[in-house]
Amino acid sequence: MTYLKGLGHAVDDAAVAGGRFADALVRATGYLVSGALAFADQEMEYAAKAMKKRQEEARTRKAAGKKPSGKST
Repeated sequence: MTYLKGLGHAVDDAAVAGGRFADALVRATGYLVSGALAFADQEMEYAAKAMKKRQEEARTRKAAGKKPSGKST
């Protein structure tokens, strides 16, 4: 998230340096991109947690000698 905060500050700096139209354009674009990157970052965290959980379940099944249930969730 530090990268995203830095990006937000850079967008604000660029907006301050420009005129009114440039200000509005840069801010809108910056917020849109920043929001999309934050969303993607959050989704990647969820995917990593799900993968870790599946790996732990597989290890537990292997240690217990159970076969996989065949579900593809």
